[in-house]
Amino acid sequence: MLFHDLPFSSLSEKFRAVALRLPRGKLLYKLIVVFMGLSIVPVILAGFTLIRVSDSTIQKESRGVKMGIAQKVAGNVSGYVDNVKNILQVVHKSSDFLTMDRRRQNVILSNVMNAYPMFMRMAVVDLSGREIAAVNRLGGGSARERQGNAQALRSIGSLGDYISPVSRSREGYPRITIGVPIERIPGRPVGILLGVVNLVDLSSLIKDLVIGRRGYVYIVDMKKSQLVAHPDVQSLLSSTPPSEVAAALLSPAETGAGAIEFTDQGGHQFLNTYATVPIPRLNWRVFVQQPTEEAYEASSRMRFRITSLLIGVVLVTLVLAVFLSNVIVKRVKTLQGAMELVGEGHFDVPEVPSSNDEFGALTEKFLWMAHSLRDKTLRLLSAQTELQQWNSELESRVQERTRDLREAQERLIAQEKLAALGQMASVVGHELRNPLAVMNNSVYFLKTKLVGAAGKTGLDPKLDKHLHILETEIVKSNAIIRDVLDFSRNRALNASLHNMDELAEKAIERIQFPAGVALQKSLGLNGTRVMVDEDEIRQVLVNLMENACQAMTSGGTLAVGTRAQGDMIQIDIADTGCGIPQEHLNKIFAPFFTTKSRGTGLGLAVVKKIIERHHGAIDVQSRVGEGTVFSIRLPVHQPVEGQTA
Repeated sequence: MLFHDLPFSSLSEKFRAVALRLPRGKLLYKLIVVFMGLSIVPVILAGFTLIRVSDSTIQKESRGVKMGIAQKVAGNVSGYVDNVKNILQVVHKSSDFLTMDRRRQNVILSNVMNAYPMFMRMAVVDLSGREIAAVNRLGGGSARERQGNAQALRSIGSLGDYISPVSRSREGYPRITIGVPIERIPGRPVGILLGVVNLVDLSSLIKDLVIGRRGYVYIVDMKKSQLVAHPDVQSLLSSTPPSEVAAALLSPAETGAGAIEFTDQGGHQFLNTYATVPIPRLNWRVFVQQPTEEAYEASSRMRFRITSLLIGVVLVTLVLAVFLSNVIVKRVKTLQGAMELVGEGHFDVPEVPSSNDEFGALTEKFLWMAHSLRDKTLRLLSAQTELQQWNSELESRVQERTRDLREAQERLIAQEKLAALGQMASVVGHELRNPLAVMNNSVYFLKTKLVGAAGKTGLDPKLDKHLHILETEIVKSNAIIRDVLDFSRNRALNASLHNMDELAEKAIERIQFPAGVALQKSLGLNGTRVMVDEDEIRQVLVNLMENACQAMTSGGTLAVGTRAQGDMIQIDIADTGCGIPQEHLNKIFAPFFTTKSRGTGLGLAVVKKIIERHHGAIDVQSRVGEGTVFSIRLPVHQPVEGQTA
């Protein structure tokens, strides 16, 4: 439709009727209100909804992480008690111990107490309740301890073992008594073996747990309302119940795990997550306590960022609303002036004869104003298009900021999970080494006894084979624990200048090459020295070479090469093995990913971590059926932490 085809007479009348009803000079404010209502109100509502959802999600995740720590510690405490039972089981099953000879039993009990400082007293009680043998770390046993023998006999008769309630030593340390039956024939006890255990080791166990800056773990006996373990020994020895006990009593008795929030007498707010130790007779609970503002610190930071973003969006929108409203109002006023001058005519004014008098001048002025009004209208349409583009750009920027915020939130949650995973891996690794050490000692003890009993005839080959299997599996288990601890540990680098060709030679010397695997060396650094941690770089090279040998099950060639590239050196380790499928290449450095039937999946994760700690990079290229090449690049002059001359 052309300009001259529009019904401008009717439009002009309607416009004038509407203009007469509106207050003069208020269009600017009305446009600002409309812009604010259409743009800012939805953004604010979306922002507050995002804040509420983020708060709920982050706080729930924080409580879940700390509840997981409490459950893990509860499992470790249960394992600690089971470990004590296992020690007593190993002791009473000794052939010398089953003789019920007091002198032999005293010797064995003394040796056990010297090997395990956790035991404060050990005693052997017959079925009449009389102590046959007893060894005490500090003086003789109290009358109260001897009176508990009858209760232990009844418990073992009905439950098969005995765990006493928590009591206090003369120094104030918590302790429990654990008993197991002494049986020559299964199901027919001839006595019981009792061990009084000092629980101070539990405080040492939880003392090293890091829960933020001010959080910590403690254990409460819910039945007696007293501390069992606490990082602060003075709180453990206090005669008056500390505030942690009062907080623990607020947790519901019917739930095994959960979270509570409370305020102490000083007005400080705390978050407590708890988990019940899975030993019903003890009725212990593990609590993870942390100040509320620290526990929900990530939520507070997220709330502050979203609020800041909302304020910025509101301010920017307000400025744009004022600016755009001014532009529109000015152009509306220009259009209004043109319409008042042109009247009810058309934009395309028909040809009018001109004259040299005042009428001709007015006609020329009228034509000029008509053309001017048309130009103003075209500019207004252009401004509307530009306004739409600005609105689209604003929406795009809001979406981009929202996406960045969501990615930051996901990275934060991933970091917290990884930190919790590192803490749990460290705890599990340290706790598993103790039972493995006990198993290793037991294997050594059995092997010594069996060899001595066999005499000149020699040890039974089947027994020797199975003992060797036990020793091998213990070594493999320790290696797995070492991988987990290496991955979770973050010690300072002990860097110094080393000849990388010599380090490669030392790593090669540690490799046991399978039959059919040939070595091809191409060491071309010519004495170049690099600032690295020798132990860690050697570990990287050994891991990659061993993986390469394992990939060549039918034989092949292991190629090790070094070369300089400007201010970097490159180490290539190539094999002609089975190769890595393309879909696995982007996962091989991820923790716990493995395609082997056995293994932790931490070898390449540790390798990548070490290389990145040295400010280097590692790449892999592989073809299935042809082989794999790992390329390591390290800076020559890059200083690293802990470097030595």
